[in-house]
Amino acid sequence: MLSKVLLWSLQMSLLGISLGGNVLIWPMEGSHWLNIKTIIDELLRKEHNVTVLLASGALYITPSISPSLTFEIYPVPFDKEKIDSVIKDFVLTWLENRPSPSTIWKFYVEMAKVIEEFHIVSRGICDGVLKNEKLMAKLKKGKFEVLLSDPVFPCGDLVALKLGIPFMYSLRFSPASTVEKHCGKVPFPPSYVPAILSELTDQMSFTDRVRNFISYQMQDYMFETLWKSWDSYYSEALDGSHWLNIKTLLEELIRRNHSVTVLASSETLFINSSPDAFVHFEEIPVSFTKSNIDEMIEHMIALWLDHRPTPLTMWTFYKELGKLLETFYQINIELCDGVLNNPTLMARLQNRGFDVLIVDPVTICGDLVALKLGIPFVYTLRFSPAFTVERHCGKIPAPVSYVPAALSELTDQMSFGERVKNTISYYLQDYIFQSYWGRWNSYYSRVLGRPTTLCETMGKAEIWLMRTYWDFEFPRPYLPNFEFVGGLHCKPAKPLPKEMEEFVQSSGEHGVVVFSLGSMVKNLTEEKACLIASALAQIPQKVLWRYKGKTPATLGSNTRLFDWIPQNDLLGHPKTRAFITHGGTNGIYEAIYHGIPMVGLPMFADQPDNIAHMKAKGAAVEVDMNTMTSVDLLNALRTVINVPSYKENAMRLSRIHHDQPVKPLDRAVFWIEFVMRHKGAKHLRVAAHDLSWFQYHSLDVIGFLLACMASAVFLVAKSCLFVFQKFVKTGKKKRD
Repeated sequence: MLSKVLLWSLQMSLLGISLGGNVLIWPMEGSHWLNIKTIIDELLRKEHNVTVLLASGALYITPSISPSLTFEIYPVPFDKEKIDSVIKDFVLTWLENRPSPSTIWKFYVEMAKVIEEFHIVSRGICDGVLKNEKLMAKLKKGKFEVLLSDPVFPCGDLVALKLGIPFMYSLRFSPASTVEKHCGKVPFPPSYVPAILSELTDQMSFTDRVRNFISYQMQDYMFETLWKSWDSYYSEALDGSHWLNIKTLLEELIRRNHSVTVLASSETLFINSSPDAFVHFEEIPVSFTKSNIDEMIEHMIALWLDHRPTPLTMWTFYKELGKLLETFYQINIELCDGVLNNPTLMARLQNRGFDVLIVDPVTICGDLVALKLGIPFVYTLRFSPAFTVERHCGKIPAPVSYVPAALSELTDQMSFGERVKNTISYYLQDYIFQSYWGRWNSYYSRVLGRPTTLCETMGKAEIWLMRTYWDFEFPRPYLPNFEFVGGLHCKPAKPLPKEMEEFVQSSGEHGVVVFSLGSMVKNLTEEKACLIASALAQIPQKVLWRYKGKTPATLGSNTRLFDWIPQNDLLGHPKTRAFITHGGTNGIYEAIYHGIPMVGLPMFADQPDNIAHMKAKGAAVEVDMNTMTSVDLLNALRTVINVPSYKENAMRLSRIHHDQPVKPLDRAVFWIEFVMRHKGAKHLRVAAHDLSWFQYHSLDVIGFLLACMASAVFLVAKSCLFVFQKFVKTGKKKRD
């Protein structure tokens, strides 16, 4: 029925018009294809050009020849027999375990096995397009205006987002209308709307309504469980903060005709072979899974929320952090072994003749790989806790009297009590991380075949590309091989998708608020989401909220939920008035770039520190995520929107950011190319690297001078005593 409505609406919209547009089709097998094909025939009759993305293992879809119809056939790692097998298993499972109130759980268990096979096929189809660089490049050049997708096969929406075009769905239903409810936000009151597959009508007795209610809840649970694995796949395709910065660098290097190879583990949440750039990927085989990484990230978020470091909780926080570092160590050591103990891979890398290696030091061993290959390496990082890596390995000075330790949430204007806290923070974080490094010291010594330390090896980095700048940082001393490239990923805003633009324009003079908690925070509790929604409903601005959870009961008519938003493009829109953010560095820099004041809801890692920086610069208000009320969030929003100083300060930071002699991305690439041209940047390396800790602090000189002073004092004292004794003896003789 829905497909007929869609066809009818297309007929009505195109009546009497020959647009000659380009339409991309993401089809589904079986009877689904029959309905899509009917739409395609009508589009061709209306003189549109249609391209169908077709897997090489397609069962029922047969390519046909037509001047305006093109079939883009892409390779997949399965054949027609595999799809046929999945369909047969699906039908047999349904026949043998037809869902009813008494068999629903058994049906779910058996169907989960079939759907697992379906997911394998679906991922093959997704990868066949999204990881096919030539095909994606060809599609980009096709200048498509819309993608028509059957959502039974995931990823049509991803392809559309990657191509920057709108997409529409054609479907009959999803179980319990779960997709329509949670993704399309269609209301389905269980009191009179029968759940799909429940075999009920809209005329229900009390027991029917009980059955209907349970059916909705059960099918929702099934859907969430069986399709949860796609969340990480979609996140991988669209997000990842550390990878985003590296990826921006890679794209610029490719644009300048450099050849780029990425070493990535076989299991990653965010790194994937980008279809937008011709990057070669070398896969590191590992035994851990994406869910292990996901669990570690969730553990880290929970740790910060439950034990956010304060003077009273600092020791508990670092004790719990030690347990998390143990998990990270196990994952990291496997990555290291996957490269360094893989002679085939190392030989292949050696033969490629690389000029430089770019490393994010959060993942250890990149420096070791560079040393084994005999090439220079460059670091790109935001910070390390208490700047431990930068101070001990990079040798940057950090006077505790006015340089706040990273993660301390302090500014450069500190009271006596805050300077005490800052000093303790430095020493405590140094202790934690130097304890963690102890295990790496023996690993590095074993790999290099000589006594060494992790820090000594990290100190060999030619250039440190710091993802920050003076629009964000407090003034402090740095060294000549430390370069600021904060905001290198920021770009001018692009036009929004049509539907989103219409929503933004409907805000009138009040404008809009953009709300995102980043890629790592999957969902909020229902209570917290309702609290936030209640506050948002009370402002006159329209709100675009990136949120995947259950629709809050208090959601206002001014707020629209999105699984994903073009954050940079929204922040650059002239109608944007404020940005509610978790305080991630990338999001903050996009806000600085476009001059948007912020409301910070920091949760973990550098986020509280980042918001503290923005507060000190007068461009943000912070709200405590754990203790906030709806009134707190509402007052914070009203403050940053209505008090002119916040917008003025945000614009001041934006002007500082833009008023640089060289753009951050160009500066980063220049120094990478500099290292490639000169085989390093040794002339920028301070002599501190060649000194021991007591030489660095001149303790040997101080000791020597103290010894000299003590010797001089001793000699003077002895001389005085000798003279005194002589005079005393002489005086006695005269008296005698």
